[in-house]
Amino acid sequence: MLLTQTITALGNEPVTVAEVKVSARIDDDITELDEQIKTLIASTRLMAEHECERGFLPHTLQLGFTGWPSGTLPAALITELVSVEVLDGTGWVLVDGFVLSQTICGTSEVVYTGDPEDLPALPEADGERVRVKVDVGCPANIRAYIIAMVAHQLTSTPGAQKADPPAYLNGLLDRERTWA
Repeated sequence: MLLTQTITALGNEPVTVAEVKVSARIDDDITELDEQIKTLIASTRLMAEHECERGFLPHTLQLGFTGWPSGTLPAALITELVSVEVLDGTGWVLVDGFVLSQTICGTSEVVYTGDPEDLPALPEADGERVRVKVDVGCPANIRAYIIAMVAHQLTSTPGAQKADPPAYLNGLLDRERTWA
């Protein structure tokens, strides 16, 4: 893979105020905390992005390849395959027959369902020859982390209980971390 490029604006936060209120046992009619909850959601998401070295706001990615894509795509959680295009020498042409396959570990692959002989020949060119566009969302474990951390921050009062969140919550980030 050569290039990863975000081609749409980032979407809304992956967690809503209502989801946090349910987890923190805060009534829906209490709206005084809504702005604080939104700020906590954004800051917790940013902390998770920093820890995992990737973004978690929904967006569309364009992935560039020198050949036909094979193996796991370098983004999680891919929610939809938008398109696969090939450079035909004069421009980019849409190629049908590719589907998105989700693995049991939460990673994604682009798989060609037709006969490989039907794929167009790739041009003799250096650099990007195949483009894959995918929609990327926020994995469930990251959503759970954000909800749990924000609920903990809302329900913790200094002196009444330990202010630090439980250490096991950081384990929710492990699957998305870049381990070096």
